[in-house]
Amino acid sequence: MDDEQAHRAPNRQSFAADMMTLGPASTPGRELIAAVLQIGAVALLIFVVFPDRLPELWRWALVGATAAYFLFRVLAGIPKWRRR
Repeated sequence: MDDEQAHRAPNRQSFAADMMTLGPASTPGRELIAAVLQIGAVALLIFVVFPDRLPELWRWALVGATAAYFLFRVLAGIPKWRRR
């Protein structure tokens, strides 16, 4: 490996990979988009597609748990994003 290859920026992963990883996305913007899309998908499934499958309290608890998951992802990503 020569010096030019050693100093190149690391390859960013795709947006699809950012959405599927347990850890934070590669940029704060991607994290925001992933959060909006995935929380929206959960809400759509719970409130529109299967509205009678779960009691009301459980529906809101699942949406809240999904939002909390993304809050933890953002908190874990802040130090990573500041280093850039």
